[in-house]
Amino acid sequence: MSITVAISAQLNAPIQKVWEALTDSKAMKEWYFDIDDFRPEVGHTFEFYGGAYLHRCTVLEVVKYRKLVYSWSYPLYTGESIVHFLVDMLDEETTEVTLLHQGIESFPADDSNFSMASFHAGWEEIIHLGLKKYVEHDE
Repeated sequence: MSITVAISAQLNAPIQKVWEALTDSKAMKEWYFDIDDFRPEVGHTFEFYGGAYLHRCTVLEVVKYRKLVYSWSYPLYTGESIVHFLVDMLDEETTEVTLLHQGIESFPADDSNFSMASFHAGWEEIIHLGLKKYVEHDE
């Protein structure tokens, strides 16, 4: 699988808060998707709707405060990809998150919703607007 989307962001938030945003279903609902049954446990499968599309994912790897990896597919369409969230503490109040999404080319090429540009724009918005705003907001 090739890396088809790579996005990094420096967040003005401690690593613990960023990790919670990536792994707690209540936090995820605020900036990502509404995933009631998410658990950061290898082998756990979860589903959610993003727009009109049902997504099915299985957690593949978890290294607390460092890495979260899961498969990403659509039950009604061919193809499967892999999403990586890589987390790095730059200092006590700054965390870098890198999103890698591999295998997008496995999805139907004739549907623009599965295009590289569509995924890139979606992840840019999710990381740079949703996640950044969520973790940098003072509670």
